[in-house]
Amino acid sequence: MKKGSIVRMGLAGFLATGASLGVAAAAFADYAPQPGDVVGVGGDTPQYALSFGADGDYLGDAGFNAAGAYNRLVTFNATADANGRSAYANGSTEASPINLNPTVVLRAGTFPVQRVSSSGAAISALLADTGATPVINFIGSSSLPSSAQQTTASNNKWGYLHVVQIGKDSVQIAAATSTNAPAGLSIQDLLGIYTGVYTKWNQIPGNSTGSSDTIIPLIPPSSSAIYKALLADLKTANGNVTPVLSGVLTVEQNDPSAITSATNPKDAIVPFSAARLALWNDGYFHNPNTVFPGSNTALSPGVSLLAGPLVTGDAGNSVWSSAVNDYVIFRQSDAASSTPFEPGGSLNFVQTLFSDPSGPTPYFDTAAGQALIAASGVTPNYADLGNVHA
Repeated sequence: MKKGSIVRMGLAGFLATGASLGVAAAAFADYAPQPGDVVGVGGDTPQYALSFGADGDYLGDAGFNAAGAYNRLVTFNATADANGRSAYANGSTEASPINLNPTVVLRAGTFPVQRVSSSGAAISALLADTGATPVINFIGSSSLPSSAQQTTASNNKWGYLHVVQIGKDSVQIAAATSTNAPAGLSIQDLLGIYTGVYTKWNQIPGNSTGSSDTIIPLIPPSSSAIYKALLADLKTANGNVTPVLSGVLTVEQNDPSAITSATNPKDAIVPFSAARLALWNDGYFHNPNTVFPGSNTALSPGVSLLAGPLVTGDAGNSVWSSAVNDYVIFRQSDAASSTPFEPGGSLNFVQTLFSDPSGPTPYFDTAAGQALIAASGVTPNYADLGNVHA
């Protein structure tokens, strides 16, 4: 597979400070969880649904931890700053990014480790956490574990990786608001674009009167669920043969500045979470250069999703969109644990938060929990899936 190196664009070039820029997510200096806390890491796509659920949303709705329980629900975002961006050093440029490789302390009294930044990395981290006392209790993921990963969980004496779906999202193609792209692109159009068959807009079937500019196809890292969603559909469109990408640049996931800071923003496209763009359009993300308590200005994404009609004569039959679910994944052995989450209680952390088929409604399936998921742009859609794999 031919891909360019990761390109850091626009907002991703700023150095994030230690001050939090959002209500529910911290930047570099995260809370170091105590022994009884429940700790989760995960991918970029589900991070706001989980962090809002733990600590509340920007609308003033309280999260799980607002009740003042002795032990806390702690979620570590995949991104190192509250505006959903990865962190790079001062002086970084688009041509020469300096990756700080941000770290976190997952438990008080332990050494810093690299921040988990994707769904795939989160599943791997959970499977590698085999000490007598777990460091990671659950993960947020937009990918299901594989059959091989479920086998690893069984070999770890956990039974299996238990999957609970908390919401649903979709991945669509985003472009600048003043794009040269047609109003809609089918999966066949995208197959041609991402394999280098179509390099200019007017080469797309039915778009001969379109722009002669060179298309700039962007894609997030291969470990991300968004990358996997697009590649799976491209493979299907390619006769179930994995396509070879050509002329593609790898950029940060769900970062509008990947488009707005491209060489020519009008010609850039990228698969993007519809839920994340909704959060942008709601005004959640703010100017990172504002020093507290200055007047904080909401950032405009400058991009929108291509959802219009296909061009005349297009080979596809619909505008491309791929459903993506947000999952919480934990050890089945923890679901069967007799250790209460809170002193004096009777429910373990799985029963309290995620799954209890024979008991009280778990937090993320309550009306309050689902409202916080919805505030993140994700559509609440709770389903206890149990032992499943991709």
